[in-house]
Amino acid sequence: MKTLHDEKQSVLGLGLRFGAGLSFIGSGRKNGRVGFARMLVVSVLGCGILMLTGCGSTSPASSSGASAKKGFSFNPFSSGKVKPAELVDFKEELRVRMRWSVDVGQAQDGQFTAVASDTTVYAASSEGTLWAIGKAKGDTQWKIKTETKLRAGVALATDTLAVIDVNNQLLAFDLQGKQKWKVNLGAEVISPPVGAGRHIVVRSLDYTVLNYATDNGALRWRFARALPPLTLRIGSGVDVVANRVFAGFPGGRVVGLDLATGSLVWEGVLANPTGTTEVERIADITGQPYYNLREICAASFQGRIGCLDGVSGRVVWSQPFSAPLGASVDERYVVAQNELGDLFAFSRANGQELWRVPYFQRRGAQTPVAMGRAVVVTDEEGYIHFVDRDTGRTLARTRLGSVGMAARPVVLDGGELLVQSRKGDLALLIIQ
Repeated sequence: MKTLHDEKQSVLGLGLRFGAGLSFIGSGRKNGRVGFARMLVVSVLGCGILMLTGCGSTSPASSSGASAKKGFSFNPFSSGKVKPAELVDFKEELRVRMRWSVDVGQAQDGQFTAVASDTTVYAASSEGTLWAIGKAKGDTQWKIKTETKLRAGVALATDTLAVIDVNNQLLAFDLQGKQKWKVNLGAEVISPPVGAGRHIVVRSLDYTVLNYATDNGALRWRFARALPPLTLRIGSGVDVVANRVFAGFPGGRVVGLDLATGSLVWEGVLANPTGTTEVERIADITGQPYYNLREICAASFQGRIGCLDGVSGRVVWSQPFSAPLGASVDERYVVAQNELGDLFAFSRANGQELWRVPYFQRRGAQTPVAMGRAVVVTDEEGYIHFVDRDTGRTLARTRLGSVGMAARPVVLDGGELLVQSRKGDLALLIIQ
């Protein structure tokens, strides 16, 4: 006989194929917490919001405590038609031009982020192709076909490229596309690996962090934490800076690990779980923590957003917030979306909320990315929005096809931006 816990675990297993996270939204929400009496499971896939279960109409509050827009219902059986927020008019203040675009194959199933060296862009697709493309002109330097379809990539280390295949194997190649080795990870992985020096760092769905040697695929170390009974099924990554690996965990915890040994350097608590049910107590760190100016900034689901000291793990500031997709950070701001898709900016200095815009509600927007004076947001319809980081107003907008992106954009030096759509378009944009 199934228990209530079993039912919740079953629903959670249906919640995501390869998306960025899960959120639970219900009526009777108080102080940003979730009422379980009426629960809707929402799978945030980057390409939209998928409703799985429901019982009656709900009008969720925003993550900072304000009431939701009246008349909006997350009930999939409601007669009301849910439409994405309309595109806002704007005065163009940034010039966005495409240097080149290449079809690298579809990335419908998985998370795919292109990476770049000084001269070459490396990309992969779910079809099982790995590409090396000239950064200056977009010319194909080489292309290979892997033995299996792929689920995530690409990592770039000193002399190694790495991707994850659908069998949860880590595949490594040299910079000319010759396969070096492959290892079975022993756990499901949906987020791209990260390359750093002679290390390939992988994050599995059970929140384990693994570090592999680039020369032979040997497992250098493995770091795992005991998990609460109910966690989000999310493809959150890690941030690797110098000799540290920063990762978020359920229960609102963030850790700093030694890159060489995997030993715990510090552990900080951004958000403490509260509530009486297992659903109410979910406070998992979403997205990935980001290191900037000696601080680690992160956000949690139905918990808090804030920054911790990068040396000690001490909380510098935090604010109540619920971010199903994580946050982005630069030297002045921490930017994140709440469950409705509203975009918020918080001061890096003290956590004060500076602005909020509703432009991206129900547009299937992905985690924002800081880029100079702008915050870059991509949506389900292929639009790439550039929002002023000081005010939230739209500075520019362009489009890459008509579908969402395979992962968040990649900011390069010199005002360059790499974007890859799920349909297969890989483009290098110049922002001026």
